[in-house]
Amino acid sequence: MMLAVTSDDVEYARHDGVPLLARVYRPSGGGGPWPALVDVHGGAWRWFDRTADAYYDEALAAGGMVVVALDFRQAPDHRYPTAVADVVAGVRWARANAAGLGARADSVGIVGGSSGGHLAMLAAVRPGAFAGGERGDGHVDYALALWPIVDPFARYRYLLARRDEPPGRARDPFFRAARLMEGHESFFGDEATMADASVVRVLDAGLAERLPPIWVAHPELDENVTLPMTERFVAAYRAAGGDAELAVFPGVGHAFANIPGDAADRCVERMREFIGRRV
Repeated sequence: MMLAVTSDDVEYARHDGVPLLARVYRPSGGGGPWPALVDVHGGAWRWFDRTADAYYDEALAAGGMVVVALDFRQAPDHRYPTAVADVVAGVRWARANAAGLGARADSVGIVGGSSGGHLAMLAAVRPGAFAGGERGDGHVDYALALWPIVDPFARYRYLLARRDEPPGRARDPFFRAARLMEGHESFFGDEATMADASVVRVLDAGLAERLPPIWVAHPELDENVTLPMTERFVAAYRAAGGDAELAVFPGVGHAFANIPGDAADRCVERMREFIGRRV
């Protein structure tokens, strides 16, 4: 049974006098405490805000969760790793304020799509490295990575190779190589930083602090991030000792779960099923 959902905006952190907001989706009418899920939106580390994932955030909350969708500092005004530090701060805030949110402090997960999947996975595997000396528990108990750009260097090189293609060649309407490269360049600055920020590199180098169980979604027609990139990440996660599940969704492209419809609903159902096994 799907529950009615309410949403409201709260301040979860502040930097230089500027508040960072989270939109909190939660079942209305009592019940709980519910599992908590922190959401990290995509947008090439530069665009969109906490409302970007509203379709599946609300749907997940309707299934019996408190979803905390974060704003965070983005390019061009802020560069890596500020956004990761904000995500870890958001996890800490959700756990510390669980009682007031009607959530469980002992069950906090994270979900992120595209560039948000990159930020979410860095926060999941290295919460201490991005805590910035702040106190509190920033670890997550499980993670969902949706079409994640977990190796920014490999993805940037892929974009370079496709930058000069004639218009109309891409089958995915969200694929615009030059615009995506702009996101990389304005957030990371250079290729060395992109390589340093790779989750795959962290895993291969044995630098992961934690390896929570993860569920990874990849759309068959995605050209923003390729299936071999995602498979490489899943293999690295498993080789590092982590539990990783990969689901490939046929006939859809990048960010498909943000668009209302049957495909998005199937993805939400798979997300709920994974979460249900972890809480």
